[in-house]
Amino acid sequence: MAEWHRVASEDEIKEGEAFPVTLAGAAIALYRLEGSLYAIGNICPHQGDVLLSDGFVDGDKIECPMHQSCFDIRTGKVLGPPAQQDVPVYPVKVEDGAVFVHV
Repeated sequence: MAEWHRVASEDEIKEGEAFPVTLAGAAIALYRLEGSLYAIGNICPHQGDVLLSDGFVDGDKIECPMHQSCFDIRTGKVLGPPAQQDVPVYPVKVEDGAVFVHV
């Protein structure tokens, strides 16, 4: 059953930095881009044990630290090889300064 989980206060998630969390067994990374919050899967689908949150944020992209696959932080879409699969995207909401992710 999917539900909303409180993961952080809004000010903990910094512009251009990954904020990793684990919810209901899912590794997720939150990002703030131009003031908006996004949550995507934190595991690179190319190499199943590499955390994207350890990679390099470049604008609206996250680059995997292992083999440099890139993913769109807003959509989860793979932008470059060697990965060929998108990462999941999770809904995010903010209430009274608290950030929630729907898993």
